Amino acid sequence: MVTVSALDALGRFVPVAGNEVRFALSGPGKIIGVGNGDPSCHEPDKFPEKEPWKRSLFNGLAQVIVQAGREAGALELRSEADGLEAGVVGMKLQPSHPAA
Repeated sequence: MVTVSALDALGRFVPVAGNEVRFALSGPGKIIGVGNGDPSCHEPDKFPEKEPWKRSLFNGLAQVIVQAGREAGALELRSEADGLEAGVVGMKLQPSHPAA
């Protein structure tokens, strides 16, 4: 799970931000869900394959759930929202081995 938060120009958390955030993932993995903790939010937690992943911030926060594949490689998760600077996080994956 990756938490996304809105920050102002000085790097301070913005708890009133409600921007819609769009997510894109590259590498051996996939996005399997999004959320924001808002019990009254009616936005979908999952999207069909051809639709972009997105979620509005609630109290300045949202989460995206990333599932790694079985192979080694690098994942890069990008988040973008109108009015905010894009965010990018990288993850290095190691190959998985079955338990003996």
